[in-house]
Amino acid sequence: MLRPEKLEDQIQFLLSTLIQREVRDPELGFLTVTAVRLTGDRGIAKVYFTVLGEPDQVEKSSRALDRATGFLRTQLAQRLKLKKAPELRFYPDNTLEEGNRMEAILHELEQERAARPVDPETPEA
Repeated sequence: MLRPEKLEDQIQFLLSTLIQREVRDPELGFLTVTAVRLTGDRGIAKVYFTVLGEPDQVEKSSRALDRATGFLRTQLAQRLKLKKAPELRFYPDNTLEEGNRMEAILHELEQERAARPVDPETPEA
């Protein structure tokens, strides 16, 4: 039996390939599978993805992935020779947006700190 991390990597690679080459849905945007996380019993695979384009493209791509779930799950079972493929649950990956938001907050704090007058009596932190 494969280690969970190895199986997650294989599922991620195969899903990326299948979505790119075999899923034909006009609502599916330019999508990247960024991560797959299996539950302890390997019954559920949380699939994280990003989509290029307008903000509404994430919702459209989510619907397209939901429609393709049966096909994708069957292909996973066949191609990875699994007795039972995990249930697929798709989640938008907001890591990049969250990182950008945190960076903006840190930048704002740095600007506020630089704008404060320096008191020679107070030691710099």
